[in-house]
Amino acid sequence: MLWLILLGALMWILQCVLGLLQFRRFNRHLKHLRSFGRVAIGRSKGRVVAGAVVLLCIDENCNIIKGEKIEGLTIFAGVKSFDCLNGINLLDLNEMVCAGLPKQTKKAVLQAVEDYKSFSQLELEKKMMTTANELAD
Repeated sequence: MLWLILLGALMWILQCVLGLLQFRRFNRHLKHLRSFGRVAIGRSKGRVVAGAVVLLCIDENCNIIKGEKIEGLTIFAGVKSFDCLNGINLLDLNEMVCAGLPKQTKKAVLQAVEDYKSFSQLELEKKMMTTANELAD
């Protein structure tokens, strides 16, 4: 019985270490993409099917410069180039444009678009509040 507990603890520690390595790999790729411009990130979880995380690097006009994705069931899923959306404006992405993509990847791309729009709206509201406060003073 003690061996089962030790084996379970060892497996849990191994999962934590491998998860940390995957997180560090993701952060390295994110840092690399940020050197080219802003990055929109979308994710789609899968319980039984493979999940997906999409990183879309965009220029100042929201045109996609470079994309990468992580897709898989386990912590061994690697980062792959995802260039099929290069040159398309991020704000123009919708269900029709993403129709040819796998289901989880499409969900992740559309999530990245929604997250970017929300972030942009918050940034605009912050600028407006700052400007209003400066004018009031």
